[in-house]
Amino acid sequence: MKTAILLLLSLFIGPNLQAQEKQKDTLFFNYNNKYIRTLVEMPNEFYIKDGSGASYGTFFFKEVKVLNNLKPKKNLCLKKFIRSSKYYDKNKEPQLDDYKLAFFLNNYIIFLTKRNKSEYIQVVAAVRIE
Repeated sequence: MKTAILLLLSLFIGPNLQAQEKQKDTLFFNYNNKYIRTLVEMPNEFYIKDGSGASYGTFFFKEVKVLNNLKPKKNLCLKKFIRSSKYYDKNKEPQLDDYKLAFFLNNYIIFLTKRNKSEYIQVVAAVRIE
């Protein structure tokens, strides 16, 4: 538990310690129920199918807030985005480098697009070790 808290704190606080704040780009991903799952115990956390699992540290998104009726230029497929990244290798075990992916995605403002593109869930990337 302490490890998970420290890891989450470092992911959230680390980028905020920069002397000058850069404007972040925004990524919109389609919410796919077959690829993204939530747990009853933690409904504000979104786990991906390709996460490495609790023993390695599992990647997830943590909900920040929900907005409506944004106008994104493009919605991306999260599964294709992750599987085409340098953080995913289907020939390795684990296939996904959860830590590096979370660190990379924290350079962006991320939204999961839900319900016919009218509900937008702003999230931050994180990793949890059980």
